[in-house]
Amino acid sequence: MPFIPIKLKTDVDIKHIPIGILKTTPSNKFLQGSFDVCMSHDENHIYPCHTGCILNMYYKRETDEVGDVDITEMGKMWKKANTHGLRNRVIEYH
Repeated sequence: MPFIPIKLKTDVDIKHIPIGILKTTPSNKFLQGSFDVCMSHDENHIYPCHTGCILNMYYKRETDEVGDVDITEMGKMWKKANTHGLRNRVIEYH
């Protein structure tokens, strides 16, 4: 989820690591425009929930998103995301 960096008056070192994020390339013809502006992540990255909305609109998919997770349907949508050049972002630990 997007976050707002907050400076705390403490010695605790808090590091935000976005783990649920997808990556694409600058040359991706499927996602063009400012989809990655003001979302607290790097350029050419997108949150899965936004990807789902875009894919649902693109494929004219109208389903009820409330209730249990349908693993079969998720697999189908993940394959569609992959065909459009979306991949999991690699998390680097320093």
